[in-house]
Amino acid sequence: MRKKELIRLSATKIIARDGFCKTKVQSIADDAKIAVGTVYIYFKNKDGILDYIFETQHKKIVKLSEKLESQNIPPLEKIKKILRYHFEELRKNPDLSSVLAQEGKMPVVYGSPWIKDGFVGIPYIFQKMLDESKEIGEIRDIDTELFGAIIFFTGIETAYLLQIQGKQDKHYSEFNELVTFIINGIKS
Repeated sequence: MRKKELIRLSATKIIARDGFCKTKVQSIADDAKIAVGTVYIYFKNKDGILDYIFETQHKKIVKLSEKLESQNIPPLEKIKKILRYHFEELRKNPDLSSVLAQEGKMPVVYGSPWIKDGFVGIPYIFQKMLDESKEIGEIRDIDTELFGAIIFFTGIETAYLLQIQGKQDKHYSEFNELVTFIINGIKS
């Protein structure tokens, strides 16, 4: 595994446990079993590590949405696929859901472009798909910008809520129910 990825995974675990402000770069290095100086080869500071965590997740969602755009499937099906992919990612890595939910609420404080991009860009991807869906009559007349954000934030908060309630094992079934609830609520 590349060291940058190893640092990201260790940082995700430590930040989820301790919170960003209390996390020390030394703790991340210790968990990754590398020297603290190695962390600074890849990242300028702790903020850069958090930024990379968000950047990585953002890029995964964008890559999937681009792949889905090339397929001839209805827009609502694309939304379902993105949500299921994202929820499965969070199910496999509950620390990631914790970091995304907890630390993503402070984009102005950290000044992270990737947190901001993720919290603006991903809802916009949903908005575009909802616009397409509305155009073909697949969904009723809704505010697609608002619903794009609702879909995005509901997913993150649901993952976090299940985790703090100790129900990580129920992620997949709960997420499937959430996807069904959202889609059925906006259908024509």
